[in-house]
Parts: sequence; structure tokens; C-alpha cells
Amino acid sequence: MRHSLYKYFDHLKWAEKFLEGEMLFRRLSYFRGCEDEARGDEYEGTSSYSPEEGLQITNHTQGTQFTIPWSFESSVKWHEILVFCASRRFGYDLAKEFNAVACVEVTKIRALCERVRAALPSTATFKASRVAYYAQSANPTPRWALPEIIATSKLEKWAYQDEFRFVFSVTDALTFQNVNTQLVRRRAPIQTKPEEHLTHPLQVGSLRDICRLREVAYQSATTVS
Repeated sequence: MRHSLYKYFDHLKWAEKFLEGEMLFRRLSYFRGCEDEARGDEYEGTSSYSPEEGLQITNHTQGTQFTIPWSFESSVKWHEILVFCASRRFGYDLAKEFNAVACVEVTKIRALCERVRAALPSTATFKASRVAYYAQSANPTPRWALPEIIATSKLEKWAYQDEFRFVFSVTDALTFQNVNTQLVRRRAPIQTKPEEHLTHPLQVGSLRDICRLREVAYQSATTVS
């Protein structure tokens, strides 16, 4: 893990809290209902397979095959999986998109992973990895059956964010095949419950020895030092 990570903040006070060791984890359901265009994603926590030619259906009884204009989706338990997001890229375009006035660079990713793991309950399942980006027409195997992979995967339109995620759950939400699968013809409006948006501040101890505050300047934005 030689790359640095970059966490963008729209208020300097949140950057300072992070440097002091407070990591604000959010449930995946939060991002599904978020109206912020930079963060909101209706496919968050869902593996979507939608080949251009349609889904191929095989009728083994009649020995026939046909296609339907539907999608195959595999979704995790959004409200039981929490994530903390950062980027592997420092860029003023990202700073602008996230309305950032401050950015914290994590220079030792492995050390941060160890501190997060140590701060979690011993029964928690924890994963940290870069996000994988995929096309909806790409074969979903084996992603569809692996919640921890779905939680760290997004559609290819988000690839420019070059995201890295810290993910945990205190339930069995990240276990193999603990997913809900369905065929979808038309996507219904995303509806989330207020209780699914609860955050989980995790105290991991001061991070000033493995992080540094970076200046953010775009257009007429105020810089911090």
C-alpha cells in the first residue's frame, strides 16, 4: 500500500476531527438516498447486470432460450454495512465536486487499517480495499454472491473518483451469499428510512503521525494550511 489516500472535507473542523482520530462511518443506505450528486448513488450496495442484448433465460423443461429486457440485481443489507470513503487521487476537480475546503492525506494506509481494526468489536467483520469499477454489461460472477465485494464495487461512471473504502459490519451482512437477488424491469424510486442514515463515529486515536493536512484551492476557494 504505497499510495496515499485523500479525504476531502467541506469544513475545516471535520478535517481536524479526523486528524484527532474520529472516522465518521455511514451506512450504505445513506448513499442510496443521498441527493448529493457527488455522493448519492442509487446502485450503492447493489451489483447490477444488464447486458445490452437483454438477459438470456433458459427454459430447461422446454429446452428453449430467449432474452428479456430486464436486469439482474444482487443487493446487500445496506443498513448493516458501514463505510468510510476516501480517494486514491488528489485533484482539484474532486475538491470542487465535494465542495472541499480541506483535504487530509493519509500517508500510511496500512497503519490506519490496523487502528480501525483495533477500534472495532472483536466480532466485527472488516475490509479495506480500493473500489473496483465495472460495466453493467459485465459478467457479475463471482461479485453477485460476495457482499464484501459488492460493498467495494461501483459502476464504471464513478471510476474518476478512484475510491478506497474501509468497510465493516457487526452482523453477518458481509458473509458469502447473504444477498437479495431479483430481476428488475424498471427501477423504482429509492426510498430509505431515517433510521438507516445513522452514522457511526469510530474513535481510532490521533492520526497526526500518519496524516497531513493538504491545501485545497480551486477557483476563488479559500485555502487552508
